[in-house]
Amino acid sequence: MSSSNNVQKSHILKQLVFPARYEQLIKEVGTEFARLLVAPPRSTLNLIETVAESIKARGEGLFCPIMAPSGTGKTTLAHSLRTFFPSHFSDTVDHTGEVSYEALMVTIERAKSKINANDDRVIPINIDHREGNPATGVEIANIKRLLRDAGGGNRTLLLWPETTSEIAKEISDGYVRVAGRSPINLPILIEGPERESWPSIAKNTLEVSNNVESLELLGVNPNDYSAAEFHSIGDYLRQISDDFTRHRIEILQETRRPIHLIIAVASESSDAGVLSQLTNSSRFGLADSSALLDATKTSEVGRWWLDRRGLLTQMNLQLDVRLFGIPPSVSVPILRQHGPESVKNDLISLGVEQSGHYAINRSISRSDIGKYIDGTANPTFETRGTPSRVSLPAFSLLAEVGFTAGRDKVLNKAILAAIEGYLKNQDRECSNFKAEKSLDFMPLVPDISFDLGNDTYCIEVTWRKGDFLTTTNRANIAAYVLKKIQNYARELGHA
Repeated sequence: MSSSNNVQKSHILKQLVFPARYEQLIKEVGTEFARLLVAPPRSTLNLIETVAESIKARGEGLFCPIMAPSGTGKTTLAHSLRTFFPSHFSDTVDHTGEVSYEALMVTIERAKSKINANDDRVIPINIDHREGNPATGVEIANIKRLLRDAGGGNRTLLLWPETTSEIAKEISDGYVRVAGRSPINLPILIEGPERESWPSIAKNTLEVSNNVESLELLGVNPNDYSAAEFHSIGDYLRQISDDFTRHRIEILQETRRPIHLIIAVASESSDAGVLSQLTNSSRFGLADSSALLDATKTSEVGRWWLDRRGLLTQMNLQLDVRLFGIPPSVSVPILRQHGPESVKNDLISLGVEQSGHYAINRSISRSDIGKYIDGTANPTFETRGTPSRVSLPAFSLLAEVGFTAGRDKVLNKAILAAIEGYLKNQDRECSNFKAEKSLDFMPLVPDISFDLGNDTYCIEVTWRKGDFLTTTNRANIAAYVLKKIQNYARELGHA
């Protein structure tokens, strides 16, 4: 396998974002943007509805310079008209480049191509690249001509956002002199969402942008910021974004090297089973703190973490905790190849043949752990078929012998040997392969550890008999995971 085929994902703390501006938010969340919208005050909504009705009544488009301080949400509002007034407006389209009749008509035609031919709603066009650069007399004349054109300009709302009242009034007065009285007072003054809604907007932005719940527990909680101290929602969000980014980096740097903690359950289960209920639905295998606590409310470790929910969120992200199963189709060939002699002999007695390095590497690449290490996994677990007729009884035999009294340690060494062979076969930048040994940079003793690139991977393997990843073992598995996270938190000096 070539190393060029591998797309190792960065640590989750490097992936978390807090978009504070519209453009970045759209880039991160796309169509989920609508979930974050909070309506502006009724006065602003009434004004926008009047604009739409005026365009329809007059049979000609309307030029609307918009005045509001920077960070109020002008761009966000301009792109939300369809959400707030779906019967009045189609999707907003941005216009860049020269403000001429011909160029604006191209933008209108582009907008019309995205809607049905019989859709007669107002088309909002947003000119968002000219703040501080007022329209010239020629441009105003072009705008007047456009908005009276029956080819589409006559049902267009042309928005021109401005942050200074002087420029906004200059543009408005210039247009009225050329085009005549406007049905509404220009420029239009808009307000952003009520301050009471700002904390919920910030929390929702965190969650939707990252597909991770309760990120406010990480240490930067929007409720701790007084909205009254900020001039605009933009200033408010930028402050939280800056603090969130700084805190996120501080947490990542606490361990000197980014750590990825994989908690793996080796059993007869052929797929992820109940792990899908304990992990994030959008981030492959990432432990879900809330689900783990819900499953263990009555246990000692569950009660311990209930009093430390913020720390649990922090540790879950600081350690990038992932939960995966190791099915017999993966574990048995590895043990036949790399296991201790006693295990090899037991497997030979069952007719388990040696698979060879190529077959083992292929099975690892198809496993959840392999996909995670390679960065090739889909966001959710994939259902697999039934285990082979050989691997399932072979694993059952190993379970009968038992995994306690240190027997699991030699099995872990076999898993480590297979992963080492897998990574080196790909010419990956990997080193420091250890079993039951302390990390070089902190007093942790994982079952398995190795360095991959600039990150350290720790794998804690629990060997269990039977089809273990079933809902009946949900609480048992969750408690085991929370106990492991607790041990790591203590070693990191957090508890």
